[in-house]
Amino acid sequence: MSRFLRDAAGALVFPVIAIFLAFVIGAVLVLISGNNPIVAYLALLEGAVGSPVALGRTLLNATPLIFTGLAVAVAFRAGLFNIGGEGQVYIGAITAAIVAVYLTALGPVGIPLVLLACLATGFMWGAIPGFLKARFGAHEVITTIMLNFIAINLATYLALGPFRSEEIVPGTRTIETFMRLPLVGFGLSRVHYGLFVGLLAALTVYLLLWRTKLGFRIRAVGLSPGAASYAGMGIGRNTVLALAIGGAMAGLGGGAEVLGVYGKVSIPFVANLGFNGIGVALLGRNHPVGVVLGALLFGGLASGAQQMQFDTDVPLDLADVLLAVILLLVTATKLVEFIIGKRARSLATGTRLDEGVS
Repeated sequence: MSRFLRDAAGALVFPVIAIFLAFVIGAVLVLISGNNPIVAYLALLEGAVGSPVALGRTLLNATPLIFTGLAVAVAFRAGLFNIGGEGQVYIGAITAAIVAVYLTALGPVGIPLVLLACLATGFMWGAIPGFLKARFGAHEVITTIMLNFIAINLATYLALGPFRSEEIVPGTRTIETFMRLPLVGFGLSRVHYGLFVGLLAALTVYLLLWRTKLGFRIRAVGLSPGAASYAGMGIGRNTVLALAIGGAMAGLGGGAEVLGVYGKVSIPFVANLGFNGIGVALLGRNHPVGVVLGALLFGGLASGAQQMQFDTDVPLDLADVLLAVILLLVTATKLVEFIIGKRARSLATGTRLDEGVS
């Protein structure tokens, strides 16, 4: 375990440096806007973790990002770019909104079945670009982007068409309270059990990628497709599976949002969860542990920015600027190397954690 913790600490060094540099740049921007950066950052910290309610907002924001970050990370391990997390979230969400209504008679026992249905539809939706790439060579970036539009419009049609309710807010019927994911409690505001489902999903992805033959094949295909093919590993099969598993994670996240937060799919529905998952995965270096930490950072900045705007004149947009700079520094390793020296290159290369713990 101690070796695992050392590897984890080593893997986090580079993102921590990038985050620190981003906050330095953000402080300059705050000064330019006429505010005190120390006051602004203290307000940001207070809004993120300063009270149980603030911590609850951070955890609530982070929960869906864990799922969408995993959706990107799994595909990336196979050398693929899953840009379709947004659409996969919608597919999972509309599945939960429809299935939960029909399983009401089962009571709370039906909740796991609803989540499994979200997992299954997300898996099938994610398999589509995988099949198109494996069978026809269609680039997954293009197909996943296009499938976002199809999924969003399909969910909108179902919510406003066959499954529309007569409620004031347009969308599907509101799910019965006993079919919703219960709240965690402890003063953490609206944090629900979807958080634990997300953590369980991250653990499952880790075990899948680094403790199973399937995970080994997926990572082998991502590291060296030629060598994997020479070793008899099916490139196409693993391509389909990697994108399908990623889709399953995002679909599960959409279902958790409906069962835990919204209780229905209203139109317009929550946006940008899938796209923010790309940033979370990049910040977390496509490792499940990093994805969880990245989601917490994203969630904390979103939560703290509200308090910062309330206490100072710094706009909410500064949080977005900080995230953009952090991602820029995490991905532009040579830029960080230019700032802090060549040591950054070795830090960015990765550690044994990045390669998996045997």
